[in-house]
Amino acid sequence: MNSSELQVKLYSAAAEDIPAMLRLLDSYAKKQLVLPRTAVDLQQNLQNFIVARDGEKLVGLAALRPYGDGFFEVRSLAVAHGYKNAGVGTRLVNALLEKARALQPPAVKVFALTKRPHLFLRLGFRMAFRERFPAKIWTDCLLCPKYDNCDETAVEYRL
Repeated sequence: MNSSELQVKLYSAAAEDIPAMLRLLDSYAKKQLVLPRTAVDLQQNLQNFIVARDGEKLVGLAALRPYGDGFFEVRSLAVAHGYKNAGVGTRLVNALLEKARALQPPAVKVFALTKRPHLFLRLGFRMAFRERFPAKIWTDCLLCPKYDNCDETAVEYRL
């Protein structure tokens, strides 16, 4: 889809978005591009998510998860197939960075573990060692079947 044709708008996620969010995340989880999420997990963390809509159609989502001490993670970034390379992912990540800047107290650092670091690097993130984010490792990475052979790249953004 051509980015000049898009009418995509970003919104805070709402409970009625959960079924569409799950479908999109499941398609990415099956390819092992994001960790799987449940409806309960999405409901409990809904305030962390933003969604991209083209009219009524949910075409993207991402979350900003707090880890304490001013550290936040961009996670569960997913864009519908027909909307890839149209700037939706960029808009979602930039919106989360703005959200992090507006927090009180403000965020210090935003990070991501990703198989597609080029998007983040293009937006000003820098390469990092995943060991710099022990809270992430102890909460999510230990549950991942690829823990001992992680194929994701850690990136970070200083605010």
